[in-house]
Amino acid sequence: MKMNKNTYLGLALAVCMGVVSALLLAEVSPAPEHPAKITALATSATEHQEAAELHKKYAEHHKAMEEHLKSVAAEYEKYGNHDLKTLYEMLSIHHKELAKEHEKAAATHEKMAKPK
Repeated sequence: MKMNKNTYLGLALAVCMGVVSALLLAEVSPAPEHPAKITALATSATEHQEAAELHKKYAEHHKAMEEHLKSVAAEYEKYGNHDLKTLYEMLSIHHKELAKEHEKAAATHEKMAKPK
């Protein structure tokens, strides 16, 4: 069989389609959108309640990021890339700890929002 330009082009296209489909079919959960930024210190009870809600959103965001990063680590493990698997597992632990910190901050703001 004689190979011509069209044969090479077809092979290249088949390889590209395989790579793209493998990426699209990967079992990775999507990364969540980041909530609004904290822009000012809370001084009133209402502002403390708003800050508590925002910290709760941040905690949920970091929990979702933890799950996303765990799924990325699992994909790297499937393909035998243990260094990247370890990296993404460590990043997921980091987001887990950030979620805990935001939950603590939300609890603190809720306490400050309650009148004495």
